[in-house]
Amino acid sequence: MSSKPSQSIPSDDLQHILDWLAQPRGEDPLADLLPLGQHVKALNGQTLPALHRLKIVELLQQRTERVENTLMPLLLDIKLPLPVQLASVAQGLIELRAELGETWLRIANEASADELGRVRRSLAHVCLQGLGNLQKQLLTTLLIAIPVPLRLWRNIQTLFHVARESVDPTETLPVEMSVAETRFKSMLALAASQPEGLAPREIAFLAEYVATHAAAIQLDTARPDADDDWFWIEAGLDQPPIALARREPENGQCLYFRCGELADMAAEHLKQLGEGVPPANLGLPIQAAGADYRNALERARQCWSAPRRRSFNRREKNLRVEVCTHLSTLWTALGGSGDETPHATDAELTTSDWTLLNEGPAGYAMVHVAGQVAGLVSGCAVGLRAHDDTTWQICLVRWARSEGSQHVELGLEILAPSAQSVRLQSLNQREAAAPIPALLLPALPGLNRGEAILASRGDYNARPFTLLLETEGRLQVIECMPRRSLVETSSIEVFEFAREARVV
Repeated sequence: MSSKPSQSIPSDDLQHILDWLAQPRGEDPLADLLPLGQHVKALNGQTLPALHRLKIVELLQQRTERVENTLMPLLLDIKLPLPVQLASVAQGLIELRAELGETWLRIANEASADELGRVRRSLAHVCLQGLGNLQKQLLTTLLIAIPVPLRLWRNIQTLFHVARESVDPTETLPVEMSVAETRFKSMLALAASQPEGLAPREIAFLAEYVATHAAAIQLDTARPDADDDWFWIEAGLDQPPIALARREPENGQCLYFRCGELADMAAEHLKQLGEGVPPANLGLPIQAAGADYRNALERARQCWSAPRRRSFNRREKNLRVEVCTHLSTLWTALGGSGDETPHATDAELTTSDWTLLNEGPAGYAMVHVAGQVAGLVSGCAVGLRAHDDTTWQICLVRWARSEGSQHVELGLEILAPSAQSVRLQSLNQREAAAPIPALLLPALPGLNRGEAILASRGDYNARPFTLLLETEGRLQVIECMPRRSLVETSSIEVFEFAREARVV
């Protein structure tokens, strides 16, 4: 009587993967993305001894890092909606990272400690590799502003708990477990910082910051007495962290974490950067000296130290509106003229049709319906009006989300109910510069806000300037002094000012 043959990966499939890995690497790493995805899926779909699977996935992992290093710089300056080809490549990398995470999780579930020991690996090491892939998957997802993929948070939690249960808590943690815990904490802190409100470069900067300082985050399985700066995530559920101050867990086993010490560390770094301390002296990258990155860290610090609570319920709407998405055409639409019209780098046609989904006292959520759209990023300014209204509201894009090149959603904060086109002429400069197009925002006494200027990102709020205002064919030249800064993002700045004198 013959014995039943054991199941194994078909020799032709295995040979195909090994033959591909043996080929010389091509000049374009992105060309590896499609075959990598196919090979990892084939590997996950077959029965294979855990150690064989581990050896193959380690080779595929090396190729994946090469693809990652090529693609990530291309995602740092993107605006929505993404170009179709770039969106396809980024989505392919996200799916590849997810498959690799599943592969490492499967090895963690199937391999014994003795088996792994024979190849000088540990269960904590296997989980660490899986968490590394899911960490990169989360970052890429945030950079291209798409919804978090299914099973991401469930797999993150599973890998972390498997790694934690594999070590003796009474002994010194192995290096692999310490690094795995740091990666897990950094993902929690990044999600808790509300990164959807940041531009891609700011997200990448913040991800590096939390990865470096994640040891300051406190983890606990017991519910804390205070909920001011605590978050929770429920084991087994596929959901991101939630602020305890915003919502209590209903049931299930939860892991609580606190970012208060991380927020204190960020506050100290911001203080020293503001005093002129070089970033390298603080162990920070050089870009931390830039105002945009300090603003991103400050917003994250506020989320970590005092998670926001929703003060007002949002009302559902179904209203068609018109949106102007670039300062260039917005400036022109509001009456700007002359040779100093701002340069539009992304698109000439910037008006499009949108539908309001809901509204609150501070702003709106809306989805794109029709018309050409380009150049959208968290932190930019747009104009919004009803089709039967001629008044443009000026809004700040608080968050932007896309599920593809044809679907874009925005969250808007109202900056002003109206605006006027003006030009700014800087004073006290050695060389005269051309006037800068800007928007004059009216005073809002109810919000304790005076007249304000909205301009593209620069340093116009750092020195006296002349305001050039043309009304009814009459040019007014007004000397002004900048006052309080209201908004600073990577795209725009809004600041109050005081009129000093007027020349007609």
